[in-house]
Amino acid sequence: MGRLEDLQAFARVVDARGFSGAAKLLGATKSAVSKQVARLEQQLGTRLLHRTTRSVSPTAEGLSVYERALRLLEDAQALDAELAGRREAPRGLLRLSTSTAFGNLQFTALMVDFCAQHPELQVVLGLNDRYVDLAEEGFDVVLRLTGRPSPGLVARRLADIRFVLCASPGYLAANGAPATIQDITDHRCLRFGYVQAPDRWRFAHPVDGEVEVETRGALRFESGLTANSSESLRVAALAGMGLAILPTYAIGPDLRAGRLQAVLPDWTPRGGPAEANTLYAVYLPSRLPSPKVRALIDFLVERLGEVPPWDRNLDLPMSRTD
Repeated sequence: MGRLEDLQAFARVVDARGFSGAAKLLGATKSAVSKQVARLEQQLGTRLLHRTTRSVSPTAEGLSVYERALRLLEDAQALDAELAGRREAPRGLLRLSTSTAFGNLQFTALMVDFCAQHPELQVVLGLNDRYVDLAEEGFDVVLRLTGRPSPGLVARRLADIRFVLCASPGYLAANGAPATIQDITDHRCLRFGYVQAPDRWRFAHPVDGEVEVETRGALRFESGLTANSSESLRVAALAGMGLAILPTYAIGPDLRAGRLQAVLPDWTPRGGPAEANTLYAVYLPSRLPSPKVRALIDFLVERLGEVPPWDRNLDLPMSRTD
């Protein structure tokens, strides 16, 4: 087979589904990656890629070469580690992405300790409230809050994300606390407009099952108006504007201090924003995780533990109904 560098370039093109994404992954130019793949095709005497203006995909021969290349690259990486006689220290550039609210409220603080532990790493953190394509945008790891990780990516589960129906003591004093789940229909509700039907909330109970209730909106955030709606809804809830469904990573301190109160805590929010009920670290497949990626995931697993810091010492039901 061709040179190892050419095989690596070809494998990254397949991973990224294009030359631009592969160039970002490799820290090279698009033209350099194209030349490496062309050289490999010439050396092997066969066409490895179907190329169109919109996509790149492996031929039958290319798929066979890709699978063999992955094994060779993994063996080469393992051999390097064995010859070094130690696990390589994390170094270089580590590009990360997560949601704006989670990044601001939790992840950035964790990165302070992580960076202190790994001074040879330069961490670049992108905060985005949109789907991030790891290959196209060159991220090493994305911290994704979702119920279903995207297919085609390696997903390491890190923590549960819990959502709570809540309101300020002032709002509840003025309007009364809902005694039953159906009482929500009589209250003002603060809503995410872009991920949830505008007039219904869905809840699950360990005994009574799932229920949908109609809501009367007091304030609704659309994606075009704000990029960090969890933070915005929290401010509105603290101001006494109505009931809100919010993640505990955003309101844990408010619940502990009594600035917000859980409403009907035995009912678990479902659907809409509450579908983002698990935190995953996701990265591209078919490659051994680099030392910097392994270091980050090991750090997060240790720090988050069985119960993540934002859920500790919260007087709320811990059971899940899914």
